[in-house]
Formats: sequence, C-alpha cells, structure tokens
Amino acid sequence: MNNRIKLLILALSMTAMSCMAVTVQEAKKYVTDGDYAKAIAAYRTLMQQSANAKNADCNKFFGQALCMSGAYEESIPYLEFGAKNNKSGALWYLGISRQHLYDFEGAIEALEKYKTKMSKGSLWIPRTDSIIAECQLGLKAVNHVQDVVIIDSMMVPKKVFFAHYKLGSESGRMLTAQSCGGDIVQLTGSGDAAVFENQAADYRMFAAQDEDGYHLYETHLFAGEWSEPQAVESIDAGTRRLCYPFLRSDSETLFFACDSTPGFGGFDIYKTHFNAESNSYYTPERMGMPFNSPYNDYMLAIDETHQVGWWATDRNASEGMVCVYLFIVDETPKYLDESSPERARVSSIADTWINAEGYANLVSEVMNAPQFVEVKEIVRIPINDNLVYTSIDDFKNAKAREAYEKSLHTENTLHTLTEELDRLRAEWRTATEKRRKELRTIILQQEKRELQLIDQLHSEQKTYRNLEAKK
Repeated sequence: MNNRIKLLILALSMTAMSCMAVTVQEAKKYVTDGDYAKAIAAYRTLMQQSANAKNADCNKFFGQALCMSGAYEESIPYLEFGAKNNKSGALWYLGISRQHLYDFEGAIEALEKYKTKMSKGSLWIPRTDSIIAECQLGLKAVNHVQDVVIIDSMMVPKKVFFAHYKLGSESGRMLTAQSCGGDIVQLTGSGDAAVFENQAADYRMFAAQDEDGYHLYETHLFAGEWSEPQAVESIDAGTRRLCYPFLRSDSETLFFACDSTPGFGGFDIYKTHFNAESNSYYTPERMGMPFNSPYNDYMLAIDETHQVGWWATDRNASEGMVCVYLFIVDETPKYLDESSPERARVSSIADTWINAEGYANLVSEVMNAPQFVEVKEIVRIPINDNLVYTSIDDFKNAKAREAYEKSLHTENTLHTLTEELDRLRAEWRTATEKRRKELRTIILQQEKRELQLIDQLHSEQKTYRNLEAKK
C-alpha cells in the first residue's frame, strides 16, 4: 500500500471519528445556533445509541432541527416523544410540523397544549395564537378545496420565477423593474421586482414600500411618456407586504400576493375587482386551497388565449426554488365534497386530471404559442387642417419640435394631476366632515392648477403648430 492511499484512509478515519465524537451538548448547540444541517447529521448518529433514543431532550432537539429544515413528516415521532415526556417546546414544533402536513386539527391541539405550559404574559402567546388562527383557516379551507385541473408543473429558481410564465399574446407580460428603469427601479429598490404590463403596453402595475407601508403602484403611458407612479390607495396592506400583481385583460380582475394576518401562513394569493363607479378596488378576498397553503404562495396569472393559469408556491420545493403550476381556468369553479388534504397539498397533479391520458398537447400549445405582441401607439400630431404628423421626426423646424416636446411634458403633468383629482374626489365621497373640509381646499387648488395647465397646453400646441406651418 503506497503512502498516498495510507494518508487517504487515515483522513477518512479521522473524519469518521470526528463525526462520532460530536457530543449531545454540541449537537444541541448546532440547533440553538440555527445550524440545522449539522444538527441533523449529528443526531442521526447520536440517536443510534439507546440512551439517546430514549432521551426526551435529544428527541425534542432532533425533531426541532428536522422541522426547521422542512422535514416535517420525519420530525413528528421525535417531537411527539419529547412532548409526551414534558418537553413543552416540542409542542410548538409539533404544531408547526402538523400545520405544514395539513393536519390542522392535530396542529391546533398541540399548540393549545403549548399555551397551557407558558407563563402569563409570555411573548410567545400572541405568536401561538396567530398560528392557531392560521390552522383554523386551514381547517375550513381543506374541507372546501377547489377542484382544479393542474396540467403541468415545473421547478424553477425563485429569483424572477415569473419569467417562466407563458401568457399568450392577449394577456400582457411580466417585466423586471430593471427593464422598465426610471421611477420603478427607485421605488421598488430592486431590479428583479415584478412589473405587470398590459397587452396595449400603456399600463404598468408593481408593488413597492413607501413611508406609509406597502402599496401597489400604477403608471400610464401618455403621449409617449410614462406618468409618475401613483399608489393604488384603495388597496392598503399597511405594514403587510404586497407583491406580484397581475391584472386580467378585462382591466378589472386583479390578483396579487400578500403576507396578511391571519392567513394560511406566509404569502397568500388575493383577488379583487375594480369598481368603475368609485374608481377604486373592492376589498380583496383571499383565495382558497389549493392556490393557497401554509407555505408561501405567489403570483397567479391568467393566459386568456388558452384559458389556463399559472401560480407559484414554495411547497414541495427545495431551498431557493419554487414550484410553478399550470392549471385550466374554470370561470365557474367547482369544489370537492369532502376533506381533501392531498388535493390541497397538490401531492400529485395526475390526481386532478379529468382526462386520464393527460394534457401534453395543451401544455405544448401553451408553451409554444406566440407571446406578448406589443401594440405601438399611433402618434398623431395635427399641424393644420391638411397636415398631420405621425412621428416627432417629421418636424422640419427645430424650435417647433422643441415646443412640441415641451407640450408633451405639460400634457403628462396634466394627466397625472387629473388622476390625482379623481382620487381626491373619490376619497371625498366617503370621508368624514372634518376630512371633507381639508379635501375641499386641496381639490379647489388642484382644479385651479388643472385649468392653468390646460391653458398652458393649448398655448404650447398653438406655438409649435404656427412655427411648423411657417416652415
């Protein structure tokens, strides 16, 4: 045996001895330090010893490490052993594991027992009550699961996962903030933030945080320029985070994700509709299962061309990944008649199929269909009764072109002001008398400014037309 092989065997032996040498105290410290991978590896060895396997503390910490690593099913027997042997902390992790396994009754039972072990005024009581509320919602939802036909799934990196959605030519597209640039990047603070753009390519919506919390923002393309983004005030999440908006082609049905409380856990998908009369959105409603879960559930989008939808979730997904599901849209949804945890979890997409042979042809059609077709805005610049330009490049007079560009800026400012006035008037209709007095002053000032901008715009338009007509 040569020296290189001897050294290799020695190194392997030392590694094995090192793993065997991890003590119970060291394994416990791995857990308390949040190094769950090392903790699990250590406890797998330690639990082979009879004394450790019967030790309530070892069972509790091993189960805790498994739970925090997402190995919920494997964690159950260890946490149950710890809980039966007066390790109250095991009850918390047992509740969390059961929740993620859709055993909501078992989760509530464990967490209620955990509450009885806590001292009065414990900071853990509100947190426990919050998880119990999530489980109570889950218990109702798992008995009313929508009968969704899921035709395909794919595992993709979480970062910019929406780039994998195929939306067809009628349904708009998802962009990154970086590709939009300007105000959107500044507001979102991330070049990877999701931005929805409609099929006409003249409207965008995205989520961002401001001094008042999280809001959805919208911006319009008007006369070749994007307006300053304005918060959608009728959807107020407060301190809760909003993300991944998608507006259907009817320009009324809006989906987005939010980590609201109480919810099912993590981010949930919400749906709302626009009320044209009040120029605002109705109160959003949380969608049920299987779209939502105790995990994080993200953007839901509809491909109108093929009547299929997409949504993303980190259930059934490894760290840093999400599972994207493709499903058939049912405008009149049906629901399963009994408790259906497996369908809620989406344990198998084949279990949802009506067609036993699958949907390979439809999936192929969706994946290979033409995507977003940008509609170019038709520019019409009247110079006189007989002459209309269709491009800024048609101008012959440099000063006329300069005056035209100035008029575009004024027109965009006017459009933004008009939108703000619409918002203020909508607020006035439901405001208190005190607030109405404040709004009345603001609205009058804004209306005066609106008239000034209208006069300014007419003057600028007259200027560039006269200059160009002379040329």
